[in-house]
Amino acid sequence: MKSHYKIVHTTCDTGWGDLEKRIFNESVWMDKNGHQVVIVAPDGTPLFQKAKKYGFRVHAMSFTPMGLINNYRELIRIFQNEQPHVLNVHGHTDAKIALPAAQKADVPCRILSCHDTAHVRNSWYNRRLYKKLSHYIFTTTDYAARHMQALFHLKSTQVFSIPDSIPASETLVPPETARKDLALELGCDPATRFIGFVGPASRNNGVTTIFQAFRQIQSRISHHLVLVGGEPGNHRARYMEMAQKAGISGRTHFLGLTEDTRPGYRGMDCMVLAPEDINGMPDKGVLWALLEAMYCSCPVIGSKTDGISDIIQHGTTGLLFDAEDAAFLSDLVLDTLNREAATLERIHAARELVRRFYTIDAMGRNIIRIYRLHQVRCSRQQGFGHDFQPHE
Repeated sequence: MKSHYKIVHTTCDTGWGDLEKRIFNESVWMDKNGHQVVIVAPDGTPLFQKAKKYGFRVHAMSFTPMGLINNYRELIRIFQNEQPHVLNVHGHTDAKIALPAAQKADVPCRILSCHDTAHVRNSWYNRRLYKKLSHYIFTTTDYAARHMQALFHLKSTQVFSIPDSIPASETLVPPETARKDLALELGCDPATRFIGFVGPASRNNGVTTIFQAFRQIQSRISHHLVLVGGEPGNHRARYMEMAQKAGISGRTHFLGLTEDTRPGYRGMDCMVLAPEDINGMPDKGVLWALLEAMYCSCPVIGSKTDGISDIIQHGTTGLLFDAEDAAFLSDLVLDTLNREAATLERIHAARELVRRFYTIDAMGRNIIRIYRLHQVRCSRQQGFGHDFQPHE
């Protein structure tokens, strides 16, 4: 049985968010474990540049509407030249052309990674992408896997939950050092203590609930509030206006987007994630931050959206509250800050959970198992000796 694979990843995304970090970190793991990786992405994007600098084979692809026909032809050529065992597409636009091109070029295993299920509809074209052109669907959470299985009437052996995972590190900044560094960065007194929250610029990030909860308890604690990941510009101005209306602007700060958020999490006494569901789907941008905070031994409190409750077990690895329930959230924050022994038990359990199931190493091993499962299925269908052949 083949022990090493050649994998092509495609994405039309141009930023450096959870999706791009996942592709890069997974690719690095695969490379270190003897597999070959090829990245197809828009030229000049952070992923393209980082992949090229690392030493991966890269192909520039615009994935713009005007260039789709040329992109389709170029992808066929790439697949025929590269001869990959696996194609993994990560964006809706690139999936439209990369999956048909891979079928045309006889790529044996075709995977559609669905990072955002909120906007997927059961249209005839999506059914073609998800049921005909893809051998497997990868989602990032259990709830998303269940949703995709029900939406397209897929078998459980066709849809897999492969959670976003983080690189492990045994060297973390001591909490007290991290807290003082954070205070210095934010221009606060060195003795200041902090409560953090993740607030991507979306209308369902729960920032209103967090501000309300902090307002209710600010007279009982000395902590300041820190927004992690808030984009600059109009969003920051809007959040500051909201903080002023809530009467907490003097103790509210913005850490912004940073390459490494772990020192920030290490310097906080608590991290809150409060996204609210839209159309039955939670915010897709909080899971990476949740895992990072848990790995950094930062106590976590999350709203009861499916993505977060897939990870947090209430009372064991963190605390959960109903989205938009500011009063209950404020009680949980006080409980976290005041009940040190119980909080320590939760953070130890949370870090162990991430270490065992949500590191890049754990994710990589799970993905390789699926590749080998596909290889076995193909051998059975095509006969022994037809190693890893395509199937419909």
